[in-house]
Amino acid sequence: MPLPGFLHTSLFPILLVGAAGLAWGKAMLRNRFLVRQTKDLSEEIRHLQEDMVRLEESTSRDRLTGAWNRRRFEEAVAMEMGLAHRRRAPLALISLDLDHFKHINDAYGHRAGDGVLAGAAAVFRTVLRSSDALVRWGGEEFLVLTPATGLDGAINLAERLRLALEATAFPDAEPVTLSAGVAEYLAHEPLDAWIARTDGALYRAKTQGRNRVVGDHARSPRTVSASTGLLELIWEEGYGSGHHLIDEQHILLFDLSNALFSAIVEGLPISVAEARLDTLLYHAERHFHDEEALLRKAGYPDLDQHRGEHARLLGAARNLQADLRTGCMDFGRLVTYLATDLVKGHLLTEDCHYFDHLNHKLGRESRA
Repeated sequence: MPLPGFLHTSLFPILLVGAAGLAWGKAMLRNRFLVRQTKDLSEEIRHLQEDMVRLEESTSRDRLTGAWNRRRFEEAVAMEMGLAHRRRAPLALISLDLDHFKHINDAYGHRAGDGVLAGAAAVFRTVLRSSDALVRWGGEEFLVLTPATGLDGAINLAERLRLALEATAFPDAEPVTLSAGVAEYLAHEPLDAWIARTDGALYRAKTQGRNRVVGDHARSPRTVSASTGLLELIWEEGYGSGHHLIDEQHILLFDLSNALFSAIVEGLPISVAEARLDTLLYHAERHFHDEEALLRKAGYPDLDQHRGEHARLLGAARNLQADLRTGCMDFGRLVTYLATDLVKGHLLTEDCHYFDHLNHKLGRESRA
């Protein structure tokens, strides 16, 4: 039966709207599908990128400590050596070895040993700068690559690492200490030779009793620079005592004094000068202690007088330290103390009085 005319005319627009709405709905559904597909694809790409980063990390870092492995170090150090040579910028390497680590493994177990290694790496990171690279070199040995850092600065950094580790308590092991060797990169020097010099300094630190920092000075440049002028102290072979430990400590005190001079002349922040004076005072005290023990063993007749001179120098240094911390430092007085009292007056004058006696009494035992 045919529909009335009014129904035919009113139904046509409805049919048209219904068809358009259906097409629009299909388009919306397809658009949502495409958006969801695009989002899923982006998520997959992100996961893939994260997996690639993790894969790269796993091939360049030590799993236990998170430090660089040898492969990553060898890739980076070649570039750093090239930059140091082209820019004539300093570059130094520190070798760190945990003292008596085998005893820790034997006494407390390998799990405790692993905890010490991971904990030591964590301690090192609290001291190192963002530009420094920590490397797990093998076993209980680490390397630190220090761009834009000369020998003095690297020795100071190694000393801070040593002190930080010594102050850290490990729940499953006895107190842990380290020995460190430091060497500055020399232009055109092969990597193997540089590492060998660093290892040599580390070996000397171990043979001198461990828990100490020793720098390689044999080939370090010691020319007077324009920045420090006459304030730089130059070590000469004629200053040697013939005793390996005494000479190593004297050279270190020369270098630490020069580092403090440079902080003063270059107008570095007071905090830098304060830190360098603290380090110098620490090593001066250690030198005086070791020196007195040797002289006591050798029966040096003027030991009491020499010990009194040590006490006077340490007292003067502590007064300077206090002045620096309160902002009342007379830098001229500090320079005079270092150059005239400590180095010229004591290391190069007073100490020379016992050289012959020490070598005569201890013989070969005292020689380098």
